[in-house]
Amino acid sequence: MCGLVFWRHRRAALDAAVWARALAYLRQRGPDGQATASGPGWALGFTRLAIIDLSAAAMQPFADRTGRYVLAFNGEIYNYAELRDALIQEGVVFRSRSDTEVLLELILKRGLDAALAAVRGMFAFVLMDKRTDRVVAVRDHFGQKPLYWFAEDGQIAVASDQRSLNALRASVVPNLDAYHVYLSTSGEEGTRGMFGAQTSFFAGLQMLPAGHMLIVDKGTPSVRRYFAPWELVDGDRMAQAAAQPYPALLDELAGLWQQAVRRHLVADVPTGVLLSGGLDSSMVFWHAQRLASPLTAFTKLSPGIEELPLSVVPDLLEQRPAHCYFSLQSRRTYLPELQAFVDYAAAPSRWGGGPPMHRLCVDARRNGVIVLLGGDCADEYLGGYKHYKALFEAATETTLGPLVGLDPRSPSYNAGAAASHESREAGVRQEILAHLTRAGVRTDRAAHAIMLHDTAGFLPTCNLPHSDTYAMMASVELRNPMLDMDLVRFCVNLPLRLRAAPDESGQFGKRILRDLASREIGPSINRKKEGTRNYSMAMADPTYWRPDAFRIGAFLPLPAAPTRRDIIRFVNLELFHRRHIEGQDAPLPSMLTEAGLAATDLGLAPDAAAQGHAMEPAAAVI
Repeated sequence: MCGLVFWRHRRAALDAAVWARALAYLRQRGPDGQATASGPGWALGFTRLAIIDLSAAAMQPFADRTGRYVLAFNGEIYNYAELRDALIQEGVVFRSRSDTEVLLELILKRGLDAALAAVRGMFAFVLMDKRTDRVVAVRDHFGQKPLYWFAEDGQIAVASDQRSLNALRASVVPNLDAYHVYLSTSGEEGTRGMFGAQTSFFAGLQMLPAGHMLIVDKGTPSVRRYFAPWELVDGDRMAQAAAQPYPALLDELAGLWQQAVRRHLVADVPTGVLLSGGLDSSMVFWHAQRLASPLTAFTKLSPGIEELPLSVVPDLLEQRPAHCYFSLQSRRTYLPELQAFVDYAAAPSRWGGGPPMHRLCVDARRNGVIVLLGGDCADEYLGGYKHYKALFEAATETTLGPLVGLDPRSPSYNAGAAASHESREAGVRQEILAHLTRAGVRTDRAAHAIMLHDTAGFLPTCNLPHSDTYAMMASVELRNPMLDMDLVRFCVNLPLRLRAAPDESGQFGKRILRDLASREIGPSINRKKEGTRNYSMAMADPTYWRPDAFRIGAFLPLPAAPTRRDIIRFVNLELFHRRHIEGQDAPLPSMLTEAGLAATDLGLAPDAAAQGHAMEPAAAVI
């Protein structure tokens, strides 16, 4: 995992001071070194977090033998060893053991589209052809790694971090449409704000969508899609799955799950698991512990608001011993940690779980673990969210649902601001439905469409950038085994009754995974879903805040009687606006009342409380 920035400028020479500022924002993504390749009118910078091939031979930007092509690559290619062996058989001679060189040679040997179809991994990369002056920037299939870009004032830039891009711009202006969209989230649960698929909170700065590439040909940019999750749906596969005996499907899922975890353990540095005690992370841990020994797990404890860590994790450790660090969360440190999170992300927090998850990643880094496997990303395609049950019963084929749709009843809803978002999402839904028709899918179309849409829209705009932020902020690589391409392909072709349906215990969602977990771990693993519990709602106490002091109130309507859900989203947006638009350092104290100040440890450094508490293997209590 690394950081990259590309800049096509129109200057006689590269401005070293400006370039240094852009690279400086990438240091947490890549603390192990940095380098720049440059030429007339362009520069490509890279900061390294060494994971595969730790030697200097793997340093980037990486050029081919002729020097014509230069690549900066952020991410991992999990099947690089197999691809490397195949390329050697084709006569390629390698100079390193890195997956970066494998990706470059694969593109040069087979072409970009064939290479993207062959790789299994997560990535964002920029490839420069110095002879033709052509640049291609690519974001991975599901959007696990972020990539932002702008084209203005005769220059084009691409980067892993929005702050790097803003360092290259003449001015920074807020995207007020994004403010309205963020606050117009539908649904009645949680603190989540809505993010557009191609936008950011800075006017003129865009996020490259998942499964897309940006092509800059002689200075002219264009965007092209190369993959969409709904393309994995195959009518024949779906019919076969519907007719296959259930035990055989469970066996197939078990094999694919193990393959996914094995692939995601490929590394030349220590690996660990973020273990919440929930179904998904428990299954990742269950297989990882058998495949990688020794293995370290990291679990957060939030007293008073969650039960799974102490009711499930000790039992897992009894069955599969591993060293586990428990990190105790504090509501008093939540707000300063949130302020630091928004500062690093250059965006409001997607939801409240980022600060405590970041502290777990800090624990991992302090204990020498550089790569972590997480348990996210299956709820969308396996129907794991509890709101799906009622939604699927009432939805039509064009119902967007709360993860990609806006709520016109929101006080912050603005028809003009919402138009672009709603038009794009309606177009995506039509593409999904058209593919389902071509694939011959005739039953449960609304439910299939909603899950595919959430996988294509919600994951790469909310879930994945959020987890990338809390991991990279700690200089740790977070991997998502449940986005293994072969695993996702299998699951999206399962009938609805094996996904968004209750298991024998009555727990709704991810039925086939619940049944597999019961078979492998035991029935006790199937508990009510908790999610990433955190103290955001506790700290959204109305008596803690001074809404009259919120600057965004000048152009956004603040609810007359805001709920805690409203408050925490306005707090996030206010923190973003003051820090990244107005440039105010540490804005939090001026936003809080005396009661809020008394409830918060403002003097505590964001990472000061992130001290892990070791739990010996197989111990049942701390």
